This record gives sequence, C-alpha cells and structure tokens, in this order.
Amino acid sequence: MGTPQMELAAVTIDCSDAEALANFYAKLTGGDVTYSDAEQGYAQTQFGGATLNFQQVHSYTQPQWPGQEHAQQFHLDLRVDDLEAGVSHALTLGATQAMEQPSAEHYRVMIDPDGHPFCLCPPAAG
Repeated sequence: MGTPQMELAAVTIDCSDAEALANFYAKLTGGDVTYSDAEQGYAQTQFGGATLNFQQVHSYTQPQWPGQEHAQQFHLDLRVDDLEAGVSHALTLGATQAMEQPSAEHYRVMIDPDGHPFCLCPPAAG
C-alpha cells in the first residue's frame, strides 16, 4: 500500500475571539473572512491559497514570546513586498511590534491582537 496523497487544508488557531482574529488576519493579508459562526466560536480566513481557522477557547491564555511561561506553540511567517509598509499596516490594524527583534534587518516579529507572534518577511532574495 502506497503513501496516500495529502495536502495542508488549514491551520487552526486557538483564540479568545474567533471573529475578531479572523477579521484582523483578513485585513492584514487582503484576504476574506469566508466563514464565521459566533455561536460555535469559529471563523475562517482565506488568502493567497492559505486557510486559517480560528476557534474560540473560553480559558484562552495568550502565548508569550520570547518567554515560555505560555509558549507560542507556532507562529506564521508572512511574506510582504515592502517590510516597513507591512509593519505600518499591521500596526494600524492593532498588532504590536515585539520588544525583542532577533534580526530586524531581515524580518520583524509582530504580535497579533490576541497575543500570537507572527513574522513579516521581505521578498525572497534572488
């Protein structure tokens, strides 16, 4: 029996407010909120061929970065054509820049409104 074909369908992110975080990422990426169910605490955003699902967790605790008391567990790397413009755009939508920037000349660590770190990365070289 061969290996079955698989593809990534979506990444699902725990959060305190699924609809609010789906709206944040839709605005950040120029994507769309494609599904939202406040009663179920679930929402979905699609952009650039990617799907992010958001599920509301009642006892949600924001992750910390770089601290590990509440580990980040994952983060998104988003490629942006203009790093400084991308940072400004994220800030206007409610993100913050992380205090620690390991390599600010190569990428920026941002924090979404629900505490998840994500990185804005410039175009790939070459």
